[in-house]
Amino acid sequence: MTEPELIEGIIQRDRQAFQQLVNQYQKQVIKTAYYFLGNMEDAEDLSQEIFLEVINSIKSFKKSAALSTWIYRITVNKSLNMVKKQQRRGVMMQIESLFRHPSEQEKGKVSEPFVLQAETDLQEKRDLLHAAINRLPENQRIAFVLCKFDDQTYKQIAEIMKIGLPAVESLIHRARINLQKHLMYQFSEYQKI
Repeated sequence: MTEPELIEGIIQRDRQAFQQLVNQYQKQVIKTAYYFLGNMEDAEDLSQEIFLEVINSIKSFKKSAALSTWIYRITVNKSLNMVKKQQRRGVMMQIESLFRHPSEQEKGKVSEPFVLQAETDLQEKRDLLHAAINRLPENQRIAFVLCKFDDQTYKQIAEIMKIGLPAVESLIHRARINLQKHLMYQFSEYQKI
């Protein structure tokens, strides 16, 4: 099915078109959402919302861009909205925890004593990288994630973000510098203790 046929099939609510849409774009949508959210379960849940949005909004799709570009734009927007929602929820949970007494179950919890150190170190490094990426200004984070984790070309990123090619180059360059500064401090053997 060609892209115009796929779009027409979705407009006509054809099940085969829906299936092809999901088969063709699901992995990339989940992958993109994951790099913004840092949690596979959240990314998979969000992908369902993204495909519903695509199906429900297909009539507003302007055929001047590729369908994939439009889907990436929806994915980025929905992912950023979810990150903001999670941040607000996290702040509220922290505030609530100040006023809560630990339950008996929480007091009696014992951590697993046999956690492999290498796995813990690797996960800590991933968490630090994810935190550093999340600290980037929004446009830098979008451009960096699309480039480094989704393997989008600068031209594709420009279309997704609706900016010029020089702006994409600049955003990715500044994102690298900002990440380098933050991570250099985190991983430096000269870090002050």
